[in-house]
Amino acid sequence: MAASIYDVAERAGVSISTVSRILNSSANVSEKKKVAVLEAMKDLDFEPNQFGRGLVKQTTNLIGVYFPMTATSLFDNEYNLELLRGIEEVLTDRKYGMVLIAEDKKYNENRNITPRYLEYIKQRKIDGLVMSGLSDKNIKDTAFEQIINENYPAVYIGKKVHKKGLNVYAQLEEYSIEMIQKLVEYGHRKIIFLCPMIHKHYEDAIRRTVSSNYSDISLEILSLSGITGMKEEIRDILEHYILGKQYTAVCAPGMEASSLFTAVCQEMGIRFPEQVSLLSVEHRQGNGDLIYPGISSYFVPTREMGRGAARLLLDNIQGRVCESASIEYKTEYIERDSIRRI
Repeated sequence: MAASIYDVAERAGVSISTVSRILNSSANVSEKKKVAVLEAMKDLDFEPNQFGRGLVKQTTNLIGVYFPMTATSLFDNEYNLELLRGIEEVLTDRKYGMVLIAEDKKYNENRNITPRYLEYIKQRKIDGLVMSGLSDKNIKDTAFEQIINENYPAVYIGKKVHKKGLNVYAQLEEYSIEMIQKLVEYGHRKIIFLCPMIHKHYEDAIRRTVSSNYSDISLEILSLSGITGMKEEIRDILEHYILGKQYTAVCAPGMEASSLFTAVCQEMGIRFPEQVSLLSVEHRQGNGDLIYPGISSYFVPTREMGRGAARLLLDNIQGRVCESASIEYKTEYIERDSIRRI
């Protein structure tokens, strides 16, 4: 099989973006790296075909957007939609296209399966990669370590986990703790925190911080499996914790869960927010006003995060930013009518 730019980078001990800059005669590449790349190309008998040369020169203009979790459709939640809108806006403006890469369910069950994005990289189908929704398993994956350490053009969304690499983040752990603190300020002492399975690796840190700051509250962190079956999960939670154990407040992960929460309360005759208060996360500003009563929320600027990730990646591909950079996005508390003061 013919050698690829990926093979050349590995043989020369440089990043793929460095090989790209050398093939394009770009500046800011040391003579030592040029020699190493040219020798690797000669050893491997490497000569880019038309498609490969197009990729090196960014004329294919395709960026992969990778989602590792497939419990539900990519389009079932507000977060994914807003993120994709932001990415698409920047890519379209800069004449790039988007390739969605959804992971096979088997990957999340078997650590020996190679993630799908690696095949897109090796086969030179994309110029770079935006990675969203990484779990602890994804972060520890050998393939993820490989592309970060080799400086392949990739941006991951979430808090920084390596010294190298490009990422954008909104401090999910921190604003989750702030949500609980906000409910404590309103006088609540028995609180349920609903956590999507994809964020399960944050649970211990959230629990430890809350426990150290508030010894007098009862906090239950419960996992939600996804849109499918969520209504029944919420019904069980309301029956067991709200009606049974007299918990008074719930933190929801998004407006999809919040909408189901209010609907199930109505079906069960639970007065909302008199019997149970709700604090949520809002990924599209204003969506909390579409539910009655309005849902108090922490607004995460997800579309802007998508824009930032796309800009950071394209600037890196085109040699305008370094191979290690982070952008933090701040959340904003929006008070509405869904929390009762005790």
